Amino acid sequence: MSQEIKMSVDEMVSFLKYIEKIITELEVNMKPAIENLNNIQFYLDGKAKKNMGSYTDANNRMLELNNLYSRAFSVVNGIMNSMIEEDEALATEIAKGLGLIE
Repeated sequence: MSQEIKMSVDEMVSFLKYIEKIITELEVNMKPAIENLNNIQFYLDGKAKKNMGSYTDANNRMLELNNLYSRAFSVVNGIMNSMIEEDEALATEIAKGLGLIE
């Protein structure tokens, strides 16, 4: 059984960038839209509640999705920062992948 851990810097950088794009999309578009929907007077007055069913629960679950992606980003970013601290050559590869250096 191998004791090696193999990883691809390109895959980690790509994954980090992908999560970052998702978080940005959720923050910029979804979160304000949900807040606007939650503040519609028709809904706040309770007139729509019987027709909307689990509307609030669905909105809260979408906001939880944003939190999950944020946590995933933090974990991957933390791993990459630890790797940068441990290995200067790897740090250079990661920084290049993130576009921080040329």
